[in-house]
Amino acid sequence: MTPLSLNLEVLLAPIGVERFFELYWEQRYLHIGGRAPGYYRSLLSPTDLEQIVSNPEARYPAIQLARGGKYFPPEAYTHDVKFGSELFAGVPDTQRINIEYRNGASVVLPALHRSWLPLRNLCAALEAQIDHVPHANAYITPGNAAGFTPHYDVHEVLVLQIAGSKRWSLYPAPIRLPCRSEPFDPQAYSAPPPIAQVEMNPGDLLYLPRGQVHSAVTTDCYSAHVTIGITVYTWADLARGLIDEAAAGHELRQALPPGFARRGELKYRLRQRLAELLSHRAGVDYDALIDNFARRVRSAQDVPAEKFRIDVVAIDANSLLKAPPPSRYRVSRDVANTVLEFNGQRHILPAPAESTLRAMSERDIFRTADLPGEISGEARLGLSRYLLEVGFLAAVQSAQ
Repeated sequence: MTPLSLNLEVLLAPIGVERFFELYWEQRYLHIGGRAPGYYRSLLSPTDLEQIVSNPEARYPAIQLARGGKYFPPEAYTHDVKFGSELFAGVPDTQRINIEYRNGASVVLPALHRSWLPLRNLCAALEAQIDHVPHANAYITPGNAAGFTPHYDVHEVLVLQIAGSKRWSLYPAPIRLPCRSEPFDPQAYSAPPPIAQVEMNPGDLLYLPRGQVHSAVTTDCYSAHVTIGITVYTWADLARGLIDEAAAGHELRQALPPGFARRGELKYRLRQRLAELLSHRAGVDYDALIDNFARRVRSAQDVPAEKFRIDVVAIDANSLLKAPPPSRYRVSRDVANTVLEFNGQRHILPAPAESTLRAMSERDIFRTADLPGEISGEARLGLSRYLLEVGFLAAVQSAQ
């Protein structure tokens, strides 16, 4: 099995993707066991993990330590290395990490998909399948030690047991499907007896919906697992487009009446005016709302990995430039600005820049000096340089 072959079907076998989303997704936990111990070997191995933690090029926060549900301060296991007049800060102290690990601390490798290609490929494959946003962390816990104390996550969780074993305890969810603004509060939660216990062995998978409280301990064997966290887009995220669209008009930009929060007699006026404003939205173009939201999601997914190039010349008005295909961005107007939505970001530009921006998208390759528009040549060059900086434009090498 190669890293590229890992996808949702492989992770969920033999359950099946359709059955998973019908019976488990956002509803209840799922444990898949009985697989070959090397099921995830192409993704990550114990030897890989040892090399990652031992890598002298690592920097905080790429390697972290945790015990008893709390993270160590970085100065407890990192140091600064001086080389000549240069200072390399946050270098993990492998000796100190070894000591703390032997004393029961867990080693955490957050956002490992950013630096480990097989995990990056897996996250890309999952995002291409489900459109929600995955990330990958790795956790290494010694034998006879506890991992994190009972808590829940605000994202969906897929646990892939790489090596060793770990016993997971599951508890009732205090909040059903918490959103990102509702993180777990350990002070407000007293764990009851667990509702289920799951023994995770190499090759196993455990799915936990967000809000599912969980904790884990090892026995006489260490544990190494990868957590694929999936941050979801919700119906609330989609519906926010209604407010964003409505806010382009002046009515919803007007201030609430003075004393609105304290004067009870204003409640009727607030209710009447709010109903009046929302009634104007009865003719919402829901197709356009969905299309625009989907376009923003796709544009965030399609961001290519940035690569450093040394054969670069600062652009001038005659440099050859190229814009992305129209499917990757959206140009619109609000009351006073031109808005460019690209790579999941909104870029607010001067209103007169719209004609120049649209001219860029109408040409396969262009020179800034040849573009029409309401802004001056110097302003057009400044716009091109800004759009190159944010990745919207790409420089094209001229044929020699």
